[in-house]
Amino acid sequence: MFGAIAGIATWLLLVLIGIPEIFGLANDVGLIPAMVLGAIFGLTRLRFVFPVIGLLLVVLVLVVSYTTLIVEPAKSLIRSDPVPRSADAVVALSAGVTADGYLTQQGADRTLKAVELVEKGVAPTLLFTREEKRGKDLRLTSADDQRRIANLAHLQSMLQTRRVTSTHDEALAVASIAKYRNWRHIVLVTSPLHSRRACRTFEKVGLMVSCVPSDSRDVPVKRLVHPQDRVGVFGLWLYETVGSLRYRLAGWI
Repeated sequence: MFGAIAGIATWLLLVLIGIPEIFGLANDVGLIPAMVLGAIFGLTRLRFVFPVIGLLLVVLVLVVSYTTLIVEPAKSLIRSDPVPRSADAVVALSAGVTADGYLTQQGADRTLKAVELVEKGVAPTLLFTREEKRGKDLRLTSADDQRRIANLAHLQSMLQTRRVTSTHDEALAVASIAKYRNWRHIVLVTSPLHSRRACRTFEKVGLMVSCVPSDSRDVPVKRLVHPQDRVGVFGLWLYETVGSLRYRLAGWI
């Protein structure tokens, strides 16, 4: 029983710091396996494995929560270029789609910022990257909600890419459109901690990029004063750090 509880606790701590998301896993997918493994280990000489891992994770969470350890590393991932007077297009990256067919919070933040820039006359065209979720008798796309938000501002020129599956895929899709339309300069809008990796990826495929982070409404990034905010940013930092390493190894940045 103790082993099973230790396994569950360890998994929940991993969820808290965003480990499953790095591997594209749902937060609940490892709960039962962790419980079973914990119970099995609890019957062997390895019974202390999960409690020790859990204890180390608790220490990590406490350090991140109650110190400023994560503040500077998180800020180092944010790239904020001067907003140009004019560009060929503003590009808003998608960030997934919910089971109800709406944008995630980060996706909505990016869309709102991009619409704001086009309204201010930074560029005549707004380009969205488009994500989809597909299943049996199910097709959810970010396109509908992106268009719904943009239509509130009565924008005249909106475009969408083909279906994309990653930041690198987004860069290739946008580069193809830019080549066809003879665009030379784009303003790229994405979430703050994603901005450095994303803009480097787009520059790697030959685009001239001005990087503009969106406002962050789910996790504060400018004033990390609360423990829960620091833990949330730590998860984002960890995800982007692993993502940047993977992109570097692939030659995409």
